[in-house]
Amino acid sequence: MKMQEEMGDDIQILLVESQGHTLDDAEKMAYQKKWINDRSIWTTEQPFDTGAKGLPNYALLGNDGTLLSMGDPRSDHSKVTDLITEQLKLAKKGAKGMSPTAAKANAEFEKGNFAAALKLLDAGPEASGPETELTEAKNLRHSLETRAKAKVARLDWYIGAGEFDKADKLLPTLQKGMAGDEKLEASVKACADKLTSKELAQEREASKALAKVQKLIQGDGIGDVAVKQLNTVATKYPNTRAAKKASHLIDLSKM
Repeated sequence: MKMQEEMGDDIQILLVESQGHTLDDAEKMAYQKKWINDRSIWTTEQPFDTGAKGLPNYALLGNDGTLLSMGDPRSDHSKVTDLITEQLKLAKKGAKGMSPTAAKANAEFEKGNFAAALKLLDAGPEASGPETELTEAKNLRHSLETRAKAKVARLDWYIGAGEFDKADKLLPTLQKGMAGDEKLEASVKACADKLTSKELAQEREASKALAKVQKLIQGDGIGDVAVKQLNTVATKYPNTRAAKKASHLIDLSKM
């Protein structure tokens, strides 16, 4: 969990409850153990079978989805850290043997210049060169464009989920990075218009109130003080996403 907080969006930690409990059980335990943060994901669905026996156990996937390592996270911490650091370096440099244009485009994308990266691939010499270079440029462009669209989709999800602080933080980054690509710019603008709409004013206020309670919960768990404040949010902002979340947390406290 500490690693997820330190590295942020560079990595994704998926925590799997594999002993037959419900997702609510897992969520309550996560709050009790203070294993909740803004980025890690909890699930009760097994993504794949490693064949490992015993708990705790981890599986580390690389940039291309291959299994890099697995075992006991308590004894492999330094090994996992080294492998992740290596994968992050590879992601920034790009695959070995990339053409100069592809490598430059990949570097621009990693800097947050998403539209500029796509333009480089469209205008580079590879676009009119040998078939192998053209194929590489097309494949990389498709990959980078898919990743760019995923970033916009994340922004839209933040808005829909009432995660307005995260949306506000991500929006200017995407506005700057997508500038110059008409379609991507339009997608970001649609999100920006939604984010600043008057219809979301109450949702924003409710989300801000809930965030204060969630900060308390992350430190002290879902105790009596937190439940009282959650009830206030649910009552003051009925029919909002924040009110539904508050009610859910109150239900967890009763389990």
